[in-house]
Amino acid sequence: MTRPAKKQPTFALDPVLIIGTALSVLIGVIFYVKEDTAQGLGMVAGLIGGVITLQVQTLLREKRRIDHETRVGQMVATIEKIPWLPDLMLPMLRAAKHVEREYAGTPAADACRVAFEDCLRTLADLERGHFRTPYGDNAVFQRLIDQTKATMCATSVPSVDLTWWREPVGRQYWQAQLDALARGVTIRRVFIYHEWSEELESLAREQAAAGVRVRRVHVDRLPPAMRVISGVWDGTCGHELSYTAAGEAVHDTFTVSPPDLERLMTQFEMIERSAVELDEPRRQPDSVA
Repeated sequence: MTRPAKKQPTFALDPVLIIGTALSVLIGVIFYVKEDTAQGLGMVAGLIGGVITLQVQTLLREKRRIDHETRVGQMVATIEKIPWLPDLMLPMLRAAKHVEREYAGTPAADACRVAFEDCLRTLADLERGHFRTPYGDNAVFQRLIDQTKATMCATSVPSVDLTWWREPVGRQYWQAQLDALARGVTIRRVFIYHEWSEELESLAREQAAAGVRVRRVHVDRLPPAMRVISGVWDGTCGHELSYTAAGEAVHDTFTVSPPDLERLMTQFEMIERSAVELDEPRRQPDSVA
């Protein structure tokens, strides 16, 4: 069995140490050969000033190095605190490095930066408790209803989502609510309508028969800010649908921020107080717009 060869110690040469040693030797030589003390002291003062300048530069360089290592250390520590993040960060950084090395100066490098900036904007929204999903992505709704334990409060604007209720994704969403009702969850829904059609009547009756506490209100009885599709699950997550004036849905916005949840719940209760039961006579639409 051969023993591993001993590693020879390596010494980092400090430029300040080298220069300082050289200057010390130079000062000694000057005083040895010079008889004029004043001239020698002037030379010493100049050399001391040079040494001090070099030392200050070295201290600043060392401080920058320490600051850099501290920042890198903090980044690594932050990444390691989130169990799933290292497995994502490493390939992301590897891909960014490859793009920067191979495609620098091309639109691909610009697109890489934009991708990271978009990610930052998304994370900044999440930091405030907000996140978005494309309209039609039902995964978050399904998970929220499956996790609901006590209450779900929601509004519906049939001019926007009436056909959606009859589509497969809408029926899947409704089936999840039936399962929640079977678990004892209370569901309150207000339909905000322009015209109470037979199709809307059928939808509302179906939900009421299943146990949903259904109410209805004409759109003109609400201010524009309350003519919205929204929901709150157990007071822990809220939702608002963004849509155009033509009634075209754009995206779903979710929030877990306590102030937003309080606002959404207060808004729902105001809408609900303005609404009537299905069997109550419909109130005349007194416009508040």
